[in-house]
Amino acid sequence: MELRFLTEHDAETWWHLRRLALATDPESFVESVEDHDQTPLEDTRERLRRSDAENFVVGMFADNELAGVAGFYRYQQAHFRHKGYVWGVYVRKESRGKGVAQRMLEEIIRRARQIPGLEQITLIVSAAQPGARRVYERVGFKLYGTEPRSLKIGDKLIDDELMVLFF
Repeated sequence: MELRFLTEHDAETWWHLRRLALATDPESFVESVEDHDQTPLEDTRERLRRSDAENFVVGMFADNELAGVAGFYRYQQAHFRHKGYVWGVYVRKESRGKGVAQRMLEEIIRRARQIPGLEQITLIVSAAQPGARRVYERVGFKLYGTEPRSLKIGDKLIDDELMVLFF
């Protein structure tokens, strides 16, 4: 498997993997498939084109196929610049249990530690995804709160768990 940062050339592959993630694991994401379908591919390409040391997406490739992704950004507001945020973590079902998410998160953490002034990383994990929470805990994230009934999908209400990693 190959871990690398996504570029604008990966936009179409990432757009389709993101759609698969939203369709197969809707309880894990704020965005719905319908929301995603309103995002033009060119917007995804532009987002990846603007990637830099403080705003990026990592991808794990298996046999030249995108097996997993995870995003990171540093908050830009003056009072929040000490924080970064992990978002959009997803691993294809056939690649789960192989350390893909952990390796992507370890790379994000390694790179984030190099950002001057960054003191912590936060993330949100769906309470419906205890396996994902365990991966986050393995790389050092700690639970600090729960947002009850954060997501509503149809009639189903799902809690979100808030996690932090301090440097």
